Amino acid sequence: MELLMWVAAADPSGLDPENVKPGWLGLAVVLGLALGVTVLVRSFAKHTRRANQPWEGERADDQPRDEKQG
Repeated sequence: MELLMWVAAADPSGLDPENVKPGWLGLAVVLGLALGVTVLVRSFAKHTRRANQPWEGERADDQPRDEKQG
């Protein structure tokens, strides 16, 4: 908190809340992050579906070897 006060005191001109606006750069960053998260979620869902399917040459109802012998 002290650091914030020190930084605020270092800028004597200050910022006028009436003139400060988010701008297009902020919007672009937020949209880019949303797009990145969407791509990652879709990729995760695709890989999860693949992982739940049986491997090549393996049947879905096969049991592990330890359970067959016992």
